[in-house]
Amino acid sequence: MSFSSYNPNDRYRQRSARRTGSILTFIFIFGGIFGAGYWVGGMRSQQNMYILQEEKRILNEENTDAQDSMIELRAEAQTANVRLEQLRASYDELLSDGAMRDLVTLVRKQIDQGVDVKRLESVILSARPPQNCSDPQSKRFVVTTPVYKGANSKASIRGGISVFGKGMASKNSKGNKEAWFDPGQSVDITFQSKGGKPTTKKGLLPMRYSMIVKDKEYRFTIISGEKSFAKVTFDYCDYP
Repeated sequence: MSFSSYNPNDRYRQRSARRTGSILTFIFIFGGIFGAGYWVGGMRSQQNMYILQEEKRILNEENTDAQDSMIELRAEAQTANVRLEQLRASYDELLSDGAMRDLVTLVRKQIDQGVDVKRLESVILSARPPQNCSDPQSKRFVVTTPVYKGANSKASIRGGISVFGKGMASKNSKGNKEAWFDPGQSVDITFQSKGGKPTTKKGLLPMRYSMIVKDKEYRFTIISGEKSFAKVTFDYCDYP
């Protein structure tokens, strides 16, 4: 008859060893999973950091380009403003002369009324300074008024041209009308060639006017003369 030896402490030690091994295995597996997750998270964080840095670099470059474009646009705007001021000054200087201003106004009016630009250009280019002009001559005529009772008066000029006019009566210190015209008020001066239609100009003296008769251009200047009279000074030149 044999007897087996049994030690209960061995069973407890074996259970404890298995439990310890299970815990160590769990810790190892959990540690591996945690380590892998930490590594993946670190890689993703680095990738996000790289993307953010690239986006920042691109934004900085775009901001620099935008600033350069803004500086360029401002420079172009300043240049345009300077050029505009130069053109405005040249335009004002050009039109400071009354004759030039009147000519520009007349040309604009003709264009607005439908006159062909090429035709105006041809007429302007065909114009030339007066040639073979006569010496200035002067004559006078009575400017009639509603109170004037004398004979009709006119200045007869070479080429069959007549110049005459009418105006408003002057008043004396008592307010009564006189027979002579008032040179401070508007007058009507009429120019008429032989067989032609009369042309009347209205305004204050002095007055200037020109007209074409056959192959001559007649130029007139009318000013106030002695009491009741207007003085007309004229010359004539070849035309065209």
